[in-house]
Amino acid sequence: MQFSPLKYLTGISLAMLVVAIGGCQSDSQVSQPRQVDYDLGKYFSSIPREFPEQREFHASDGSLQAFTGYRHGGKQQVAIIYLHGLEGHAGWGRALSEKLVERDYDVFSLDRRGSGYSSKSSVKVNGKPVQYEDYVSDVHSFLKPLKAHYQSVYIIGYDWGARLALAYGIAYQGQSRGLVLVSPRLIIPGAGLTQKVKSMAGMSDPVERDMAAEFDPELHVTSSEIQLALATDSSRVKELDENFLRQSMRMSEFIKTYIKRINQPVQLFLARPDPLIDEKGLIALLEKGRQPSFDVQYIDGTKHALQIEAPDRLARDIHHWIRYQELSRNSGQVD
Repeated sequence: MQFSPLKYLTGISLAMLVVAIGGCQSDSQVSQPRQVDYDLGKYFSSIPREFPEQREFHASDGSLQAFTGYRHGGKQQVAIIYLHGLEGHAGWGRALSEKLVERDYDVFSLDRRGSGYSSKSSVKVNGKPVQYEDYVSDVHSFLKPLKAHYQSVYIIGYDWGARLALAYGIAYQGQSRGLVLVSPRLIIPGAGLTQKVKSMAGMSDPVERDMAAEFDPELHVTSSEIQLALATDSSRVKELDENFLRQSMRMSEFIKTYIKRINQPVQLFLARPDPLIDEKGLIALLEKGRQPSFDVQYIDGTKHALQIEAPDRLARDIHHWIRYQELSRNSGQVD
């Protein structure tokens, strides 16, 4: 696949600005990913030729999907998968990814099918509309071969990507070592029982549709320059189709129903204030999980897109948290 540098020009400019200015399947069980022939292992064991690297992989249904690899070479013990938010794409996580690479992690930022470089990925699987289970399986199709080359794999999910990370943690227990949730857009402020009723009836959620169609960059970042970059990003998702909204709601209900299956460490980052997040409801939900540790970090004076607002702070805290998890797992105690 040939990647046009113009398509991600906004994402690259955005990173520079940050540096410069500081269905048919049951809801009760996610199906295992369909096995396809791919050789991500060859890529993972190769020497990086550029930074970052734009690559593709075969997703759960065999369709090609894009990811961005941030590697400096050398044998790293820990890999991180970054899952982007509702309206964005992998490029919006570049500043955070680069800060994590500086701390000796390899980071792989996936473009959700229908977003970024994966915008032309199949919208159907086996002739049927994409189900939320397929989004989860897409992550596993990438993570499974990753584990053969790294001692541990962690997942960072931002916004809607945090919803996907949680669904993955429930469906594929023990595959990742921990989940980092950044400004999770899981429980929408003001949403109540009607959301569950709509989900059960197969109806979409107009609130999420409006969030994408009426994207307000002032709710996401403080810098006027970056607000303009986000608003004019040609790769930003500007409309969510009915099936995506329906599957997004089904994913939320799956998480709420099976949250007790979360059995790995969870780190949560919240901006304050953040009108896009129901902070109280979110924490109450996550506290129902059975994770061995639950670390909540608040970053005052910032807005929703923390990976853009405070990439160095996030990378620092994530690094210390992962180091703690690795020492605890390897030695049973932390020095």
